[in-house]
Amino acid sequence: MDASTVTNRGAISMNPQIPHTTGVAWRLAPLADRRGVDAFIRLFGAGALPVAANRGRLAAMGLPADVTEHALRRVRSVRDWDLAWTWAAQRFLGEGRVQQRGGQVEAAALSQQHAALAYHLAGMLVFEDPRKIRALRASASSLYARSLPVLRPEIRRIEVPWRTTHLPGYLALPESASDSAPLAILLNGTSTSKEETLLWADAFLEQGLAILALDWPGSGESSLHVAPTPDCDDFVEGVIACVSGGPAIDVSRIGLVGFSLGGAVAALAAANDRRVGAVVAVTPPFDPRPWLARAQPLLRRHLAAIAGGEEQLTRLTSGFALPGVIERVRCPVLVFGAGRDLIVPPEEAIRFCVAAAERGTLLWYPDGGHGLYEELSDWTTEAARWLNAVLAGGSASTRVDKTLAAANLDEWGDATFQTPA
Repeated sequence: MDASTVTNRGAISMNPQIPHTTGVAWRLAPLADRRGVDAFIRLFGAGALPVAANRGRLAAMGLPADVTEHALRRVRSVRDWDLAWTWAAQRFLGEGRVQQRGGQVEAAALSQQHAALAYHLAGMLVFEDPRKIRALRASASSLYARSLPVLRPEIRRIEVPWRTTHLPGYLALPESASDSAPLAILLNGTSTSKEETLLWADAFLEQGLAILALDWPGSGESSLHVAPTPDCDDFVEGVIACVSGGPAIDVSRIGLVGFSLGGAVAALAAANDRRVGAVVAVTPPFDPRPWLARAQPLLRRHLAAIAGGEEQLTRLTSGFALPGVIERVRCPVLVFGAGRDLIVPPEEAIRFCVAAAERGTLLWYPDGGHGLYEELSDWTTEAARWLNAVLAGGSASTRVDKTLAAANLDEWGDATFQTPA
């Protein structure tokens, strides 16, 4: 694609740049089966795995580097992954018991949180054993919940009513809010959870936004009692019912921040609930039906394990397809795309934004990977500023330079493409 004006974070472009090597990697994706990934780990180490061992992601979790590196060195094959991170979790728990006996309450709680995140990591490459997946998720969520009252007493765990059950979440309020704050609901992807997205909340809180890190139906902790389903576009109703009644949150100003598959969940909800005032989607899928069969085999196995089998995965794939859905979204839409996304084709973020037409804005990171973990501080800051402006009734633009490089939009449609300043 055409070259663009380059900054240290992105490129100003009406025709977003996707590196040639990304296309090559996608053509080779079918080779990344279990045997292929085992060979990759033997050659390059587990630390080179694109998403599960992403350095930006591990850094955002705040896990001690020595334990993280030791755990990654213990991984010699895919089969070793959950064992290595379970070892790390047990080490953290052991340290926490010693600290608790020594009266180091805060240090013990931090070790407990580290153990929770290690269990969370352990479940990412478990495919054949649904009971193990459930056990790891239960351990991660319960340990994290026990650590928060000590580490972040201002954060409140809430249970959002949804049909005949509930959705667990963590609610945080900004310190600087003088009036009722707008609410940003963080929606995780398939391998993330509210425990991880909550760690990204500070940029939003600093902009005066209240944050609800929520496990949407069938994701994270909610998967312990709810099967994954795209038929969940009514969850905003329960959120409003749960947070209404006090002066802290203005439920007339709600934004959804969807990460990966959470971007599709956000679009489905916004298309069917006009109370949603803004949508942010981070490296989202747009229509997985044409490309999922060409994705990495281990990714498909991961999704099938979460879905409950290949047949159910096929149904979910169709349910999360967004053609005809985003066109019904009437609020502003901000999409973050990554040129080196090896989990969701980079073109998906572009199509997501194009479908939003004049309501869409794309912030493009030509060298970013799926989830933009390496740019986590940057995209959360940009998203928070944009949400603050939109939900306050101001300009829907980010703080980026409005100058756009001349290019042809015929390939993608009529949308606005921008980049971080």
